[in-house]
Amino acid sequence: MSHRFLSLCAVPCVAALAAFPALAEDVIVVVAGAADVPGEVACRLYDSPRNFPFGKGAEGEVRSRRGADGTACVFRDLAPGQYALVAAILPKGQDDVTRDFLGRPRQPWGVSNNIRHALRAPRHDEAIFTVERGKTTRLAITLAK
Repeated sequence: MSHRFLSLCAVPCVAALAAFPALAEDVIVVVAGAADVPGEVACRLYDSPRNFPFGKGAEGEVRSRRGADGTACVFRDLAPGQYALVAAILPKGQDDVTRDFLGRPRQPWGVSNNIRHALRAPRHDEAIFTVERGKTTRLAITLAK
């Protein structure tokens, strides 16, 4: 009888747990450099190489003024996993980084892991960081042209 009672209790408990979404975490982005450049800090989050680094981020975009401590963007309620991030200073109303005829950005920008190449843009796999369950991820990104 006790086994039957336990199995009757287990089914609703498992069903209730399955109905809850996976735990989500936050990413806090702190930027350094280009403090004298006017505009908002735009941060784009990517969960795959698609559109990285100059297209729309699949996981969203946050735009804000830089705080006194350098905090620029906060992404909330992310699923644990691997992501890459691009941060740039954009003039108000501008949607994306503009580039010169060689493809170099005209605005200060940077990516997670602070990868910067002289002759090409960073790849998604170079900029990946991991969001872990139960932890807040803090990224420090240096902005430069």
